Amino acid sequence: MKYRKIGIIGAGSIGISVYSEVARSQVAEVACVLVSGAKAASERDLDDLDPALLISDLDEAIAQPVDLVVEAAHADVLAAVAPRVLASSDLCGFSCSALARPEVERAVEESCRANGTRFFLPHGAILGLDGLVDGRDCIEDVTITTTKSAAGLGLENGVSGVVFEGSAREACRRFPRNVNVHAAIAIAGIGFDRTKSIVVAKPETDEMRHRIQVSGQGFAWDFSVASHSLGGVTGAYTPKSAAGSVRRILASSGIVNS
Repeated sequence: MKYRKIGIIGAGSIGISVYSEVARSQVAEVACVLVSGAKAASERDLDDLDPALLISDLDEAIAQPVDLVVEAAHADVLAAVAPRVLASSDLCGFSCSALARPEVERAVEESCRANGTRFFLPHGAILGLDGLVDGRDCIEDVTITTTKSAAGLGLENGVSGVVFEGSAREACRRFPRNVNVHAAIAIAGIGFDRTKSIVVAKPETDEMRHRIQVSGQGFAWDFSVASHSLGGVTGAYTPKSAAGSVRRILASSGIVNS
């Protein structure tokens, strides 16, 4: 399928990176960028975006005729828009912790099936989703440990040590803005309830680190990835990762990494 018109939800560092990648690709064009009313009014961080493309009304944005929507906003936004978007276009959702809610995951699957559309799962801040997908039938255990500052986890300064240990589903409920990587690991692998999540607060760090441990029938993986914080919940690698994910989705010829 060739994508000609792209809609973007969110204009933070990930949304702007996606916008720039689509513009660079010259194979598609951005039809609209949904931003919050407050952000649109302040025009903060939006210098690189065409003002004519900015929309602050959700219904108006969803009504735009596009082939692909890229969500880079918040889990609550993805939960609200996913079934509606998938009724007419494909969707790439970065706030995939929304799918930890069974009713959202079910609605996404049903909408894709009914309309012949696809939900793309980007790897975001981590690596290795392809291996989890390929090996899920023989993977036995998956643990992902995320270490960030307390502020990066939305906690009070001074909080230190393990602040959560349990299922990925519960981690996504507790930290919906901070553990999208846990959701991606769970969806690609053995599911939200079997994937173990550990969240650690580390004082005075500007690093976001994710350690992924996987064991299965005759194999084991143990690796970690880290990025410096760009402020908020996004690390330095994620905007580049987002651009790469969109680049592969848009690719329709030549050599394409899979």
